[in-house]
Amino acid sequence: MESGDALAKSDSTTLLTEVEVLGSRIHKIPFEDTPSSIEEWVKYTQLFEMWGDVPLEPTSLESRRQEILIKSINGAYRVEFSQWPVSGMRARMRSKNNRVDWPVGGLSIKGLDIALLWRDETNSPDAEEVMLQHILSHDMVPAVQLMERCGRALASAQEALSAQWTGPSDSRAWNSSITKLEEATKSRTLWRAPFKPGMPAMLSLGKMTLDRFSESHEGVIRLRPPMCGPADAASRSRGIEWPALRDLASLLYNLGEMAHGNVGDEEFQSLRHAAIRGWSEHPGRRRTGGVKPQRALQIIGGGLPIWEYEQALSSKFDFSENSNPTPPRTEYMLMNIPSIQRKLFTIRIFSAASLVGASTVILGTIATILEPTQISLTASGMGALLYIVMNGLYRYMAPNPESIFT
Repeated sequence: MESGDALAKSDSTTLLTEVEVLGSRIHKIPFEDTPSSIEEWVKYTQLFEMWGDVPLEPTSLESRRQEILIKSINGAYRVEFSQWPVSGMRARMRSKNNRVDWPVGGLSIKGLDIALLWRDETNSPDAEEVMLQHILSHDMVPAVQLMERCGRALASAQEALSAQWTGPSDSRAWNSSITKLEEATKSRTLWRAPFKPGMPAMLSLGKMTLDRFSESHEGVIRLRPPMCGPADAASRSRGIEWPALRDLASLLYNLGEMAHGNVGDEEFQSLRHAAIRGWSEHPGRRRTGGVKPQRALQIIGGGLPIWEYEQALSSKFDFSENSNPTPPRTEYMLMNIPSIQRKLFTIRIFSAASLVGASTVILGTIATILEPTQISLTASGMGALLYIVMNGLYRYMAPNPESIFT
């Protein structure tokens, strides 16, 4: 069952309902069950486990669907609720990176975070609001600068999270997740990649959108960890962690949603390039397993594009689970996957030829060692030349990450 319908198992005490999503059993809390009054908030603090800084005696409460604003004698708090609660936030908070606006407290049950609280201390607009203003006024210079700063902030946070924990490439689980999404969305696309070395799993942040970035009083771009949607919650329930490239892909996907139909291809490519440049030029390689970040982005071996594809699939699934229409950007990306696959097939011909050249070098070298002849020496030389030329063409013909989804 892929629909997320209830499994007829509801816990009325905790307000949680167990559902099945993408083959995984996870918990769901309806939006209508979030507190809309001070009395209901007090009840929540009694029902759930509290951790950190949680106001027990609010003086006012303003409901905003998934979010409420609470004021108390100790200050104001912004509370975000998750319809699909998961665990792991407190493990991520151990990184203490100053680029991340970590929650000050929360409510949880069975280790799952139902709600997270932040101090409501800033009146500065988030990056989404600022970017929309730049797009509407066609003011692209500051828009490009903003995307570069967001990319740099994300890389800084990921470097700190990678210092806490990294694991080996989990290609089997990642491909399995993509397969489940393709089946659940009835996608006609198919994309598999070998996930080359340099793609370690890490304590990823999740679907980073521009509304999660804001500027601090000191003028530093900071980000706020997002809540999970149904697709991510299903993966987290299976213990899956993602590579750093997935968080970057989610930021680029969100940028595409905002820019779709509003800016030209060249302007959009400049915005994408700025975010990628900010991310890849930030010092450190822990987030990419020691590989240069710019090299890890390349489409050869998966790279950034496969995670943008995965973001399009998971976005389509999440919107369908919430009975919302699929965004035009998602449809556009999925419609263009077959042509991208054809390009990849073409450049793989050069890769296959380079492997033939490498094999010829190895065999020629062995033959030269055993019984040196002019033929074996010539074969080694021709094989080396074939490998160099074909491998160079393979990398030269590969589409740039900045332009592949424009």
